[in-house]
Amino acid sequence: MNINFFSNGLFIIAFFLLAISILSFCFKRINLSLVLLFLGSLFLGLFVAQLDPFINIWDERFHALVAKNLLVDPLRPVLIPSPLFGVPNYAWNYCEIWLHKQPLFLWQIALSIKLFGLNEMAIRIPSVLMHAILVICIYRVGRLISNYRVGYYAALFFTCAYFPLEFLTGFYATDHNDNAFLFYSFVSLWLLFEYYHTKKSYFIFLIALTAGGAVLCKWLTGLLVYGVWLLTILLSEKKTDYKNELQKFLSSLVLCLLIFLPWQFFTLINFPKEFQYTMSFNEKHIFEALEGHGGNSFFYYEALYEQFGEGLLIPPFILLCFVFMLTRVKNIKHKYILLVPVVATSIFFTIVKTKMLGYTFLYLPIFILGFAFLFDLIVEKIAKSIPSKFQINKLVIIPLLISVTMLFFNSDKLNKHHSNREYGRFVSRFYYIKEKQLYLNIKNSFGSKKCLLFNCSIFPASEILATFYTDYPSFSYILSKEQIKLAKDLEYNLIAIDNGKLPKHIIDDLKIVKVRL
Repeated sequence: MNINFFSNGLFIIAFFLLAISILSFCFKRINLSLVLLFLGSLFLGLFVAQLDPFINIWDERFHALVAKNLLVDPLRPVLIPSPLFGVPNYAWNYCEIWLHKQPLFLWQIALSIKLFGLNEMAIRIPSVLMHAILVICIYRVGRLISNYRVGYYAALFFTCAYFPLEFLTGFYATDHNDNAFLFYSFVSLWLLFEYYHTKKSYFIFLIALTAGGAVLCKWLTGLLVYGVWLLTILLSEKKTDYKNELQKFLSSLVLCLLIFLPWQFFTLINFPKEFQYTMSFNEKHIFEALEGHGGNSFFYYEALYEQFGEGLLIPPFILLCFVFMLTRVKNIKHKYILLVPVVATSIFFTIVKTKMLGYTFLYLPIFILGFAFLFDLIVEKIAKSIPSKFQINKLVIIPLLISVTMLFFNSDKLNKHHSNREYGRFVSRFYYIKEKQLYLNIKNSFGSKKCLLFNCSIFPASEILATFYTDYPSFSYILSKEQIKLAKDLEYNLIAIDNGKLPKHIIDDLKIVKVRL
């Protein structure tokens, strides 16, 4: 069954808000169009976020569980509290102290769970909010480098673009982590635009704040804005301004260090073994294709098919739009701020052996700005070729704008990934809902009893999901006789997920409760 978009209240509200925003823009009610665009983005994000009424595999399950545990102690990121049978080598996917990701986006999710309850939407609401705020930031960048039309077109296309919306659902690996990194990194770049536009000193502090936030999401790649800023100073500043601008750059960088270094020292002092393991594991991403996430030198070029659509001409067209934008931007500093992030992230992550779609997420809004430049040129030529009497030109421009926006939305791919059909996922989403309901039913049946679950191997990281919903120690594997004895000595009620393949020592043990899938 396909998604019935217009049977959902959130989508209907988003659709009308965006439609009225487009009409307001075309009749030059710019402020009103932006307010409506922000609200439309918010409701569209909420609609997409609720498409999956379950926590997705892989990463969203880990992020959700750690965020939930942060409610107990915000300074102690825990995946599995007191692992019963020990954890070898501090493995990131089954450990106690979880430093696999920086903590800012997890704190955001924890706060959302605190405010909205323990549910899937609460996990995704921070990403929805950041996505909506980015819309306004993208508008401002477009306006600063060109005009209000380019800003609005780029903001509208980003609002409805499939790939950023899909990250709100947790469907793609790295999900909310990469979404938060995109937010803080792009906002830091926008603030650099604003700084050069106004020369107001408070932007120096704001750049430090957002860059520090980016580091606290995805480690040192969050410092990209400072690489952009330094190159801009070296390549474009006059000799008379060079020293002054370099001082401002350094003061902002120091402030940024003061924002993200305390957490690094805190974890090094309090969790030294886990910290050392995490840093070592992070380095391996550069030299090894970890967990099957490899690819050739054209991986991120080919990723444009996934990010923008399946058409054969899309990747070269997107790149041509980006080059076109660079030729149209007049301010040399603006050129550097647009060019350096794209080149730097492309080269760095092409060299890095571990490759994932979200790693180059940052340049997606910049490519959308490039497309908006070309779209503005086309629209202006159409507008000038049609007599403005009775504003007939708007009758052509409005359908064109809506049509392009719908192409960015890519409803066909949303249907593939979030309908009840078998394609687009490993299995029908009904199985994921069934998995979730199984653990909720177990929790309802056993309540606050001291229980232990095992053979949670329905999907990858099923034991993490079981722990999230039940708070019981949960294991993906079948316990050995020695482990069963230990658990019984500790007075656990043992519950085995019966997939029809339980061994004899489990079947014969009448004290172990068997729960059928």
